[in-house]
Amino acid sequence: MIANLPLKLPHLPNSLPSEGSVRIELVNGLLIFSASIKIQERIKTLTAQQQASSLTSEEQTELDGYREFISYLNLVNETMNNAFLYPLRGTVIRYDDPCEPAVPLEDWEVLQ
Repeated sequence: MIANLPLKLPHLPNSLPSEGSVRIELVNGLLIFSASIKIQERIKTLTAQQQASSLTSEEQTELDGYREFISYLNLVNETMNNAFLYPLRGTVIRYDDPCEPAVPLEDWEVLQ
């Protein structure tokens, strides 16, 4: 996962369609978000062009936008996975009153 991602995307890549860009799968009862097959194929094409050193500046911007988008999907998936693995229990096991003595009064030697 990419560390220190801002939680707010400044914009989506211009070439990213507003519908059909995210695929949702159910894996072991957990929702997993990934880029659609069409978007994954476009990323592979751009990456191959990048390795051949034939990307235009617009295509490089598009690839960078897709990478940022994928990073956010990974962040969402990791957050959901952590919430699934380590859920908040919501129950109080024991409440410690900060004003009560740390030990029972019978155990204080001063009072005896």
